[in-house]
Parts: sequence; C-alpha cells; structure tokens
Amino acid sequence: MPIFIYKGYDAVTGDSRKGKIEAESSRAARQKLKTKEKIIASDIKEEVVGSSKNQRAAPLFAFQGKVSVTELAIMTRQFATLQNAHVPLDECLLALTQQVDNVVLSNTLSALKDAVSEGKSLGEAMALYPRVFNKLYVNMIRAGESSGSLGLVLERLADFQEYQVEVQGKVVSAMSYPALMITASMGIIAYLFVSVVPKLQKVFDSMKLTLPWYTLTLIAISDFLQNRWYVLIIAGVGIAFAFKAWYASPRGRRIVDYYSLKMPLFGPVVMRVNISKFTKTLSTLLGSGVPIISALEITKNVVGNVLISQAIEEAKISVQEGDSLGLTLEKSKQFPALVTHMIRTGEKTGELETMLKHVAAAYDAEVSRKIDSMTSLIEPLMIILMGGIVVLIVFAMLVPMLSVMSQLR
Repeated sequence: MPIFIYKGYDAVTGDSRKGKIEAESSRAARQKLKTKEKIIASDIKEEVVGSSKNQRAAPLFAFQGKVSVTELAIMTRQFATLQNAHVPLDECLLALTQQVDNVVLSNTLSALKDAVSEGKSLGEAMALYPRVFNKLYVNMIRAGESSGSLGLVLERLADFQEYQVEVQGKVVSAMSYPALMITASMGIIAYLFVSVVPKLQKVFDSMKLTLPWYTLTLIAISDFLQNRWYVLIIAGVGIAFAFKAWYASPRGRRIVDYYSLKMPLFGPVVMRVNISKFTKTLSTLLGSGVPIISALEITKNVVGNVLISQAIEEAKISVQEGDSLGLTLEKSKQFPALVTHMIRTGEKTGELETMLKHVAAAYDAEVSRKIDSMTSLIEPLMIILMGGIVVLIVFAMLVPMLSVMSQLR
C-alpha cells in the first residue's frame, strides 16, 4: 500500500504536524488523518521509494520523460490479464505500479490509481498524460469502459502495440544493413584517400611525373580530407539542420513523403508499412467500439505519410457526408486496388473490421517479403558500388606508375 508524506495541523490544539501515513490514495490518507489522528492535512503527497536497482524520481519530473512502445505493450498485456481475471480496477493499477520497471510509467500508473480512486474514469485519467497514452489508447479505453468490455479492449490494445513493435523492428532491420554497408564503404574509401594516396603522391613528386586530370583530382580530394576535414563536419551539420527545418514545413514534408513512396527498393516497403498501419489501426478501433469518424481521425495521425494521411482526412469528410469509405479512398489514388476493393466489400457486407484485418495480415506478409528481397538486392549492389570506387582509385593512382615502368623498359 502506498505511503504518503503529509503536513498539516492538529484539529484540537492547532499545532503543526508532519509525518507519514499508509493509505490507498491521497484522498483516503486525508480522510484517515482527519478521523483517526484528528489532523487536517494542508499538503499531502505520495512517497516515492528508491531502491539500489532503480532510484525513482518525483512524479512531477518523471512525467516529463518517455515510455517506449515495448514497455507500454508489456504493461497493457499485464493489465488485460488482470482485468480478465476480474481484479478491481484500482487493485490492477496498484499491481501494475509495483511491476513495471520504467520510472515514468510507474509514477503515471500511481497517479491513475489516485484519480480512479477519487472517482474519475480510467479514460479521463489517462487523457491527462498524453506523453504516455496517445489519442488511440485513450479513445479505446473510453470505448471499452462505456461498453463494459475493458479487458477485451486492453487485449486488442496489447495486440496492436506488439504489432507496432514488430513493424518497427522490421523497418530497423531493413535500414540497418544498408547503413552498415555504407559506413564500411566510406571507411575503406576514406582510408585509401588519407593513407594510401598521400604515399603514392610522394612517389609521383619524387619522380616529377606529369599526372592525368583524374589522378590530380584524387590527390586534391585526399589533400582536402587531410587538411580540411572539419569543413565536411560543419557542412554536414548545417545541411542536417537545414533539412530538418525544411522537412518541418508543409511543402518539405509533402515532397519528402511523396518521393519516399516512389523510391526504388524502399518505396514499396514504405507504402506497405503505411497501408498496414492504416488497416490495422482502423480495424482495432472499430472492433473496440470507436465510431468510424473518430477512428478515421485517430488513424490519420497514426499513419506517418502526409499524402496517405490527407487521403484519410478526405475520406473522413466524405463518410460524414454519407459517402462510401472505399470509393473515397479509391479516388485518392494513394491506396492499392486490393485495399479499396476489400474495404468496399466490407462496407457492403457489414464486415468492414474483418476485411481490414485480412488486408493488414496480407500487407504484413508483403512487408516481410519486400524487406527480404530488398536486403538480398542491396548486398550485391553495395559490393559492386564499393568495388567500383576502389577500382577507380587504384586505376587513377596506378596508371602513372605503369607509364613510368613502360618507359623504363
């Protein structure tokens, strides 16, 4: 049971009092002090116990941190298990507070328990902490509370968050290998320019050779990397900040998101990941009892691509006016024919949620296949590219040496 630190005064003598008291919530602590100890509390807050393994900060500062999707998914799965076992809500929150390792999440759950004990609904309490619980989470919790199926909704939330973790893992794995190959290639090329080329340049200078333009170009690049390398760092930082500012603008975001869908190799993966997010999120919300207009508004913010997000916004407006979701998405030209056809079929049969689940499952499988094929193509392409650059460097530096050797013969 939580321990609260209080300050106040004696209701009989008027003397100041301070100390600690054990109670289920701050409200219960105040009542306990008033009835049993005859103390009127002027200030009361929960004591956050530190441990050698994990020192917890005060809740005010802890709420300023972040909670990862993985940690939230684990907590939600535990929450669903407790709810399905018919454990009272405040006891669920107390148990979760003691189980989670993340300081931010633990303190947030403790605050939720206090809010629920004081009469707030769980959805209302979670809405106070948008850094931890996004709109999708809060709306699903509210729908679960209103329908009396909070345990089922929590299971769906846990499934959805675990799916998000899986998708993030796939994207990271798809990008990590090319990033590793590019880094290794740049390292090898930089070594050639900084170490090998200067040594050959000394040989050329000692022999007073007339060098071709491509050899002179490589020597100039080598000299720049040795003496003015800091210019590259400054330029890189400047370009990064400029790109970030440009990407934050509506026009920059739109251009980047447009070309991210059109890029060779990466474009099909980006498109399928976004379609999978859209269908999975919408089916989860609809299955939890969230109205379709609210579900589309939330889904619009979950999808990462601004073009697809705009198409969903237009679809939401059309659905409000009584039009078909599938036909509106088809007109946007941002969704594959299979997706819009399945959505139209779901609308006609009244099984939209089921159809969206099928589409999400199909595109999840497509994402895995595309990532595998992309990775298998990137490896030989990077080897060819790196080998080509190395060959050009070796050719440019050895041609003068070969000409000298031929003259000596």
